[in-house]
Amino acid sequence: MPGKIGTGTALIARSTVRLVTLAILANAGLVEPLLAAVFPARCVECRSWLARPTRGPLCEACWLALPRHASPLCRCGHVLPPGLAGPCGRCRRGLTEFEAGASIGPYEGGLRTLVHELKFRGRRRVASRLAEVCLEIPAVSALLASRPIVVPVPLHGRRLRERGYNQSALIAGALARRAGLSCVSGALERRRWTPPQTGLSAAARRANVAGAFVVRQPAAVAGRTVILVDDVYTTGATIRACARALRDANAREVRVLTIARVT
Repeated sequence: MPGKIGTGTALIARSTVRLVTLAILANAGLVEPLLAAVFPARCVECRSWLARPTRGPLCEACWLALPRHASPLCRCGHVLPPGLAGPCGRCRRGLTEFEAGASIGPYEGGLRTLVHELKFRGRRRVASRLAEVCLEIPAVSALLASRPIVVPVPLHGRRLRERGYNQSALIAGALARRAGLSCVSGALERRRWTPPQTGLSAAARRANVAGAFVVRQPAAVAGRTVILVDDVYTTGATIRACARALRDANAREVRVLTIARVT
């Protein structure tokens, strides 16, 4: 018994020394350089070595070079043709089911890479960094005015079990924490299994998600401004279906935030 006690005490002492050492290194800003030396990694976009692996999967230069919208935007976030300052065609015809929209930039380059890393390669920490980038966008700051609640586009239970997480919920949660807002992850439910939208025409996408979403927490959204969060805005079929469900549940206003937008 004394031997076991002595061994246990030694293990505790070594663990304490490790923790103290890590704390000293962290205070001195040496953790990331050590990680970079012991576990070198490359930027998934330009393949340069990462000086700060905990800020991956892109290098700092590629984070700074993320594509941004260069053309004027409609209030819904649609990219307008050069020289056009008015609303887009859908908004002019009153066909937009939400009041405002924004995204970081077009679905290309580093943004496309990051979405793929988050969505298909399990890089969950990407969601937190993308939320930081979102908050640097003036159009996103405008969306967050008047203390809205944040609601992610949901996955069907089958897809959630396959992937293990909902990338839109990770983004929504990270954004809400940084902005001091409430995230209501269970407000919307995808009640019907739908095949992936990839490769479908705009009409097929609309038919695919028609009636697929329902508000499970109507009291949480009634009379509230809702920020609907998704990773990519392609044709808008999924976003519009979710927005209709929220409006049917008496949401006061629906605004849309996506990481990227297909232009």
